[in-house]
Amino acid sequence: RQRFVYDYFDWEYPEVVHWGHVQLDDYDVKVSTSTIAELIDDGELDGWDDPRAPTIKSLRRRGIRGEAIVEAMVGLGTSTSDVDLAMSTVYANNRDLIDEETDRRFFVRDGDQIPISGDHPNEANPPLHPNHEERGVREIPVGDSVVLEPEDVPEEDERIWLKGIGCFRVTDGALEYTGDDLAVVREGEVDVIHWAPAKEGVAVRMRTPDGDVRGHAEPAVGGLEADEMVQFERVGFARIDNAAQSATDDSSGGRSRDRHEADDGTEETVVYYAHP
Repeated sequence: RQRFVYDYFDWEYPEVVHWGHVQLDDYDVKVSTSTIAELIDDGELDGWDDPRAPTIKSLRRRGIRGEAIVEAMVGLGTSTSDVDLAMSTVYANNRDLIDEETDRRFFVRDGDQIPISGDHPNEANPPLHPNHEERGVREIPVGDSVVLEPEDVPEEDERIWLKGIGCFRVTDGALEYTGDDLAVVREGEVDVIHWAPAKEGVAVRMRTPDGDVRGHAEPAVGGLEADEMVQFERVGFARIDNAAQSATDDSSGGRSRDRHEADDGTEETVVYYAHP
């Protein structure tokens, strides 16, 4: 269109260098406002900030900072052709921005409940952040059973190390406590895995670009503030969502937590997955 103006006035058209048409490599939804709007109208997306939508609003709700996006775009440089933006670059930039300030938590996806036995500690105290001892430790009740991710469940007679507790051996379908000697971890004899208490855990729905994931987190996750970032160990970074409203409802302006009910009627905390 602008070339028409140049031709009309017989002007010399300049060489145009730009970013081109940017495509994102981590989404199933096309980078197109008309396509996204149609999916929203059809109810396939919750809104412009749905984590499955390739939009700035969606990235913001997931806890990805603007600086991370700007740095990735600047790194692309300019071109006369279309370009592909690797979301892994955006994620790496954001990780550099938030890693040191973000506390760690446990979140188990689609977990299996397993009883535990033996003279194990009644409370686990993993650090809030491995690089900042001054922040203190978490206080996670252990109880008489824990929840593990299905792929972490060991076979009979195998050993595992539950973070913050110690070593366990599978005996008759239960995890039997065998001690807290870190030598077995240093020597690579056991897998170190995260867990959540079966009774005291908090139900969580994590919204991701690939769909919703449900599971259980350590109890303290239920007391985190809206917009707070966490790193779920061995899962990734996530943002605690805000008021319990639909994805497109900005009417309240409140900062209350986002709580919903799961299919079984239990209250759940909603978080938005940022990246690994």
